[in-house]
Amino acid sequence: MESHQKHQWTKDDVRTAMRRNEFVPFFQPKIDLATGISSCVEMLARWDHPELGILPPSQFIKLIESAGLIDEFTDNLFRQSLVSAANNAMTGKDIGIAINFSSLTLQDPQAPRRICSLLNEYGFPFDQITIEVTESATPENFSSVIKSLTTLRSQGFKISIDDFGTGYSSLKLLSKMPFTELKIDRMFVAGISENKKLTGILESIVHLAELNLNTVAEGIETKAQLDFIRKLGCNVGQGFYLGSPARGFEVMNVTEDARLAMA
Repeated sequence: MESHQKHQWTKDDVRTAMRRNEFVPFFQPKIDLATGISSCVEMLARWDHPELGILPPSQFIKLIESAGLIDEFTDNLFRQSLVSAANNAMTGKDIGIAINFSSLTLQDPQAPRRICSLLNEYGFPFDQITIEVTESATPENFSSVIKSLTTLRSQGFKISIDDFGTGYSSLKLLSKMPFTELKIDRMFVAGISENKKLTGILESIVHLAELNLNTVAEGIETKAQLDFIRKLGCNVGQGFYLGSPARGFEVMNVTEDARLAMA
């Protein structure tokens, strides 16, 4: 689905793409490993390029940040996601949304107010939104991000630490920030069958998360990985084996497929 060839985009390229609404949200289900039901989807940014097709965020996110466009970019995708969620709710299926916010956005003291205002505009419950923060992207202005996340948590938002275990400040983050969820990086899941050390680290992370944190294992691509993750005690799974990213909330239709995959 995605082209992974690197291209040398310019800031004008991404500005033009934003003006043409070429950046769109895809959604991947997060599956409850006890029931096989998806109650939340993660929003994944994609560039629907008119010539190259669907491009992954690795092609453009850093450039958007350096161009000072990350807030506008995130707000636009958030709005599109809320419209999809509203359309989905009309079918009687309420669903939560997980969305990754750049630390550059969250260190702005006005970020919580802007996020809440956007949800109020669409009438979407705060407690159905999970704010994901990538561990490795935490800025030097640590205290500003903590303040924003604490404010959002007090308003009912769920807070997730993404790609846990890939940075150098994991324990500091867990002790300082109001997380409700811990997402285990896909490299640990991919290495469970061949690397004993990675398996041991994965087990330690799951035990660590027993401190009232929900655990999500990313990158589940095989039945063996799924079986291991379930045996380990992870609450939620995410990956191509359980459901691929899709444009729009068609991902809700993967629930039955997920149950079959888990059987």
